[in-house]
Amino acid sequence: MSTSLNIISFYAPRPAEDLYKLMADLERHKDQTIIVINSDQLDGEPQFHSLSGWQAIAAPNRGMNIGAWQQGFLARPHEDFYFFFQDECFVRQPGFFDACLRRFKDNPKLGMLGESLNLKWNHPWAAMRNSAMNWRDADHAVDGVQIPRVDYYLLALAGMGIAPGDSGLHLRSLCWAFRGDTLRAIGGFPVGTSKGECIAAEIGVSRKVLQHGFQFDQLCPTPFSYIGHREWKADGSSKH
Repeated sequence: MSTSLNIISFYAPRPAEDLYKLMADLERHKDQTIIVINSDQLDGEPQFHSLSGWQAIAAPNRGMNIGAWQQGFLARPHEDFYFFFQDECFVRQPGFFDACLRRFKDNPKLGMLGESLNLKWNHPWAAMRNSAMNWRDADHAVDGVQIPRVDYYLLALAGMGIAPGDSGLHLRSLCWAFRGDTLRAIGGFPVGTSKGECIAAEIGVSRKVLQHGFQFDQLCPTPFSYIGHREWKADGSSKH
C-alpha cells in the first residue's frame, strides 16, 4: 500500500481562521498531515509540537510557503506521495487526493500536479524580457541595484542549479501534489532568502521537474477544480 503526507504551510503572524477552516476540511486526513508554522521568533532548528491535536512543526521563517513545505518534506522524506497546501486553500469539491493519484497512475512520467498553471509565463524567455511582465522593483535587486525581474529570475535559477528551459511556464505554489520519487530526484525544494528569490523558486520547481525528465501539469482543465484559494479568482486569471 502506498503512503502519503499532506503538508500545510502557515505564517505565524497571520490570522488563523483560514488555517482552521482547512484543518476542518482535512480532518479525516489528520493523521497524514503536518502543519508547518513559519515563525519570525524562531532562529534555529525546527521544533515539533502539537496544534490542537495535529502534528506541527515550528520553523524559522525562511523561504515563505515553499520553505515551510521543504521542512515538512525533510521531516518525512520517504513517502510515496506528497500533497502541499497553503493555509488559504479550501476544498471546493471532494476527491482531490484520488484525482491526483489517478493522474499519477495513468502517466508514470507525471511527477507534479497543481491547481493553477501560470500561463502568463508560457512564453520563451526572450519574449518575457520584452513583455510588460519585466518590470523593476525593490524585490528584484542585486547588490542594491534593481534589475528587470526576468533577468533576476534567470540569475536566481542559475544560482539554484536549475535549467530555465524554453519558457517560464510553472504551477503556482498554492497547492501542489508530487510523486515522492520525483521530489527526491529534484532534491526537494529550493528555498529563497528574499521575496524575489522565493518567486524564482516557485518557477524553478516546475522547471527542475522537467530538467530531471519528469512532467508537470494542472490537475484539471479548469483551474481550482478541487482545491480553491481565497486569494485567487476561481478561473486562475488573477488575484481578487
